[in-house]
This record gives sequence, C-alpha cells and structure tokens, in this order.
Amino acid sequence: MDICFDSFTAEAIAVRFGLNLANTVGCSKIEVNSDSVEVVNALSQGYSSSVASSIIDDCYFMSLGFSHVIYDHCNRERNRVAHELAKLARFSSPRVWMDNAPDEVIPLLVNDATLLMNE
Repeated sequence: MDICFDSFTAEAIAVRFGLNLANTVGCSKIEVNSDSVEVVNALSQGYSSSVASSIIDDCYFMSLGFSHVIYDHCNRERNRVAHELAKLARFSSPRVWMDNAPDEVIPLLVNDATLLMNE
C-alpha cells in the first residue's frame, strides 16, 4: 500500500487481497482471521459505515464466490505469523509464496501447526 491512514482500512485491504488470492488459486472454503474485532464484525455483517466501507463491500461481494466463509477474530498472540509477515513486508517488495514459506516464519508456522495438532 502506498498510503493508508488507519489500521481498519489497512486490515480491510489485506482481507480483500487475501480473498482475491484465495479466489485466484481456486479455494472454495476459506477462513479469514484478523486481529481487528471491528473488521471481523464489519465483514460478518457485510456492512461498514467507516471510510473503508467500499473495501468491506468489495470483500462481501467477493465472499459470495466461495461456498463457505468464516470470519474469525484472532488475537495478536495467536497471530504471530501474520505479524511477522507484516514486519517483513514493510522492508521488502511484495511477493506471494505458495509452497515454501520465507525462512523467517517457518519456526512460527511449525509452532502454529503443533498447537493445532494438540487442540
């Protein structure tokens, strides 16, 4: 993003990007996690009166193309991979990875997978 004045808009843009990516690779069932309760609520309701309302509308209409969508609030402690990726994105050019994660996040992904297996 070139300019973004608030975190709500940044998070909504990130969700729109993720929905577009999921659609591009052919996903039909998705779960969207965000550490912003406000964004999760707006996405779940399909409506927002914020400055990002058009982005929330985009997300709503994009979500209609999936057979199953879950929007879930995920606190920052459970969202360490996304946090690390956001830090990396600040200082590198945009990239998409499908099979091989950046080396910096592999330990965090392993930790997340371990936690999931133990639930």
